[in-house]
Amino acid sequence: MTKREGPSSGFATIIGLFLLIEGVWGMFSPVLFGVLTTNMLHAAIHIVLGLIGLYTGRRGGARAFSLYLGILLIVVGVMRFVPVLGDITVSLLNVNQAVAIFNIVVGIIAVMVSRSGPMVTRPMP
Repeated sequence: MTKREGPSSGFATIIGLFLLIEGVWGMFSPVLFGVLTTNMLHAAIHIVLGLIGLYTGRRGGARAFSLYLGILLIVVGVMRFVPVLGDITVSLLNVNQAVAIFNIVVGIIAVMVSRSGPMVTRPMP
């Protein structure tokens, strides 16, 4: 982990590992932890996000990953509660109410983590 990015590196690594495990599990089961619904597309997205999280947590870019992940999760979570968009979200990603609330909570945490710690400046290669 890079200390330069503060808590974002640890968060990106932990959430990346969680998303990777959840994504692989979702390939074999439509319900995770007894309440979170998924489908193949949703699981594949989690696998990709998990791999990116693990990479950025170890190699740099964790603050940006945390920010973008947080925004993505909040948007998907909120979309579930908007009448027309909710139907699309359910049909494409099989997002139930529990997943939507979980996404919003984790998204808010991810955005907060991305805003903590020192600002990283890297020289141009």
